[in-house]
Amino acid sequence: MRFFSVWFFYVNSFAFQTDICYNADMYIWTNIKNFHQRLIYRSRKKRFGLRFPLYCKIHGVKNADHQGAITQSRAEDALQIVHSPTKDYPYNIFVYSVNLNRILGYLHPDLSKKLVRLFGKGFCRDAFIENVTGGRQSNYKYLGCNIRIVESMRNMQNINDFSHLYDKN
Repeated sequence: MRFFSVWFFYVNSFAFQTDICYNADMYIWTNIKNFHQRLIYRSRKKRFGLRFPLYCKIHGVKNADHQGAITQSRAEDALQIVHSPTKDYPYNIFVYSVNLNRILGYLHPDLSKKLVRLFGKGFCRDAFIENVTGGRQSNYKYLGCNIRIVESMRNMQNINDFSHLYDKN
């Protein structure tokens, strides 16, 4: 009986030690992996010349639906920029208003390409309206919007399909 209890203790302690080693190895592996991901992310940001917060303007605002959404928007409204590729535009990034649940426009193709290469396909990041431009107070008849893009994802909504928000024609 004594031999059995010693053997049982030895087997259990070996399993416990193995579990500790496995957890320590996973912890170390996770830290190494996270370090390399951050290093690659920083090098890509530097290569593409991106510094956050990133300031830019929204394109594609002449659409009547987009004009209506921009009219209802105010400075510091929460936005999301969402990579939503289409057949003709693989780097297409929509600017989506969280408060209005509508698309305001899209980002410039060059900037979109850099952001997709930095964050990966299907990404979603937060942005905020800096100011609404144009309209009746200026010589430009359409409203526009300047935005500030940040690296966080706090405003993230569960958005996978934008087909109901824009015209397919």
